[in-house]
Amino acid sequence: MPTMNEIAQNAPHGETRVLHPIRGTNDVVTGFREETISNRAESLLRSYDPFQKLTEAVLPNGGKISMKLAEALLNTPDAAEILRTGIRFLAFERFRQMPPTYTGIVSNMPSSKPQEEYLRDASIGRLQKAPSGTPAPAHTSTFEGGVTIVNDLYRGVFEILGDWVKFDQIGKIRQTADSIGRALAQTREFAVYSQLTTTGNYARNSTTGDNDVGANTAATTFNGLGVELALATIATSKDRKSGNYLGYKADTIVIGPRMEVPVKQLLMSTNLGRQGGNTTNEVRGTGDLNMYKGLLNNIIISPWFPTGANAYQYLCFDSTVQWCMMQEVENSQVYQEDSNMSSESWLTKDVIRFLARDYFGVN
Repeated sequence: MPTMNEIAQNAPHGETRVLHPIRGTNDVVTGFREETISNRAESLLRSYDPFQKLTEAVLPNGGKISMKLAEALLNTPDAAEILRTGIRFLAFERFRQMPPTYTGIVSNMPSSKPQEEYLRDASIGRLQKAPSGTPAPAHTSTFEGGVTIVNDLYRGVFEILGDWVKFDQIGKIRQTADSIGRALAQTREFAVYSQLTTTGNYARNSTTGDNDVGANTAATTFNGLGVELALATIATSKDRKSGNYLGYKADTIVIGPRMEVPVKQLLMSTNLGRQGGNTTNEVRGTGDLNMYKGLLNNIIISPWFPTGANAYQYLCFDSTVQWCMMQEVENSQVYQEDSNMSSESWLTKDVIRFLARDYFGVN
């Protein structure tokens, strides 16, 4: 399991954009509305600055002067507590300003166990004829099985150096507080998108009775035929035991930045253009309007999707199902350590330590 520092350092910094189709008369797609969810490290907009309050001193004549942070710690009895509380405030302010980009993908539920088990794409099938006086068939015995989601504890320690306080390096303190909030938010993003890009999570195929067409994971080029195959595969999804159709209809596609242009070109263009030379005669009666326009209701363009060798992957799914489950054991938390002579880190390293932690499972 990667540490929170590794996640914070290696996670992409950018924006996730969701394109929603705008439909007009006769449900014709006339355009798209773009929603932006920012992951960028912008300056925090604060209505309350804990460090400014801490370093302000009121003179007898009512005036104010600015003290250095170290001076404030000596002159203010509860200054150390104000410092630690201010860092926690800034950390959670950053966490609050980074809304999750996976709300249309993930279902949330609380969990009080080390792990939970859920049925896998289960459907009990159709009811059978059972006239009065005859036993009713038992359907629950045909469930395929379950998926186990293990809850994992994520933790990371962040340090505020004593020299930062002594030499009034408030900028570094604010940056560290910001990093704590970002690490908490990005840990969940990392966990969800890791599930989305794990090939083993799509082990469904028409050869094993899971659907009528194709496989849930395929090396299919993104074009008209590829999209048609993907949508047909999802639409014909069945419960493996009962053979009952699950009723899925893909309405969302998730892509990385390098797929933005080809996806927009196919799904947002008004007309389709012919590719290649005219080696055959045109057939009368076919239209040239783009039947793919607005076919997928949402286009999610996220830097969390692969940007390396697998940059051209794309994922189609039914957002009404929210097939990815996140179970929360506890909310994201930040704990602070006292900086006194009984603190080992203060005695040995001259630092104040903060612990960020989160406890959840996702699959």
